[in-house]
Amino acid sequence: MYDLVIVGAGVWGSSAALAAMRRGAGSVLLLEAEIGPAQRTSAKSGGIVTDLLWHPHDRELVRRSRTLYQEASLGADDPHLWQAAGMVTLGRADQAELFATTCERLLRRQVPVRMLDREGLGRAFPALDRLPADMIALHTPDDWHVNPTAYAQWAVSAARRLGLFVQMSAPIHRLELHPRSVAVHLADRTTVEGGRLLVCAGTWSRRLLKSAGLDIALRPYRTQLSSVHFAAPHDLPIVWQLETDLYLVPEGERELLAGDGTEEGESDPDAFRETGDAGFIASVAERIVGLTSRGDGAGVRTAWAGLCGATPDRRPLLGRLAPHLYCACGDQGIGVMRGPALGELAALVALEQAEAPELDPLRFVPSEFPIRPGFTLET
Repeated sequence: MYDLVIVGAGVWGSSAALAAMRRGAGSVLLLEAEIGPAQRTSAKSGGIVTDLLWHPHDRELVRRSRTLYQEASLGADDPHLWQAAGMVTLGRADQAELFATTCERLLRRQVPVRMLDREGLGRAFPALDRLPADMIALHTPDDWHVNPTAYAQWAVSAARRLGLFVQMSAPIHRLELHPRSVAVHLADRTTVEGGRLLVCAGTWSRRLLKSAGLDIALRPYRTQLSSVHFAAPHDLPIVWQLETDLYLVPEGERELLAGDGTEEGESDPDAFRETGDAGFIASVAERIVGLTSRGDGAGVRTAWAGLCGATPDRRPLLGRLAPHLYCACGDQGIGVMRGPALGELAALVALEQAEAPELDPLRFVPSEFPIRPGFTLET
């Protein structure tokens, strides 16, 4: 029997595994259904890391995650694991008060930021040459783009060097609670047992927990992302357009990722459309051309969809569900931004070395609730 079993090797699960090994958790097993770390939801993320989050606790989690991403970049000797591309958040003149309040809040926290009008935008970012005259923006130059899969691979490798046991390609059939442990029955009909079990399986977490007779307030929803190739170098920062929820993430001088936010309906984690919709592809291309002439002649190479996990208050579900059983899920579309810190916290809670009562996974009775985006500009 292992002292701790962790289910899921995305950004959260891989971070939890590394934190557990560093805290002397004893024998720890990491189980992952896919062939490698961060192959599903984490891999499909846009990878933005920003301080523009509405909840103060989430902003502190981003601060800690930045430190852990930097550590990974140095440990992996991979300068491309994270890149400080800076972000421009675009809004209309009637949002000036909201932008000004956000700017003041960031400056109080010593986060570099400046507010720009249309003329200032043109000088600072000539590539954004098709914006309407009433456009305003916040420029946060220290915002990042990270590679979630590279990070998770590093975290698992680092934890392995500390003695972590890893089993990939290990989908789970069901969980079973015992008086002093939790049994994990795998699809290949083998069973592993842990003195403690931490479920970090993203939008699959609710289904796994139901197999043990437990339920949580988590609703999976679909988001879409595309890879766009430009005919010429574009020189764009990260862009977030509030009006349409379009976001652009540069990936080299001729490539970028483009996504457009949240679908309000619930999706089945085992039966959802994983390719991009034709309407989404056409809409993304049209909106890119509406922002920059660099988009003329650009083409969508591929488009895909992933799932995010919504909760009633848009905060994670993290903590103890039953004796020996813990979970960490509910990314709300901003899981990668806070993932390393949330995984670390989940491991410490499971080891009873920390507490997070405000994230108690049983604080809600499971029921229907509206799905709302987690990445919004709020004060």
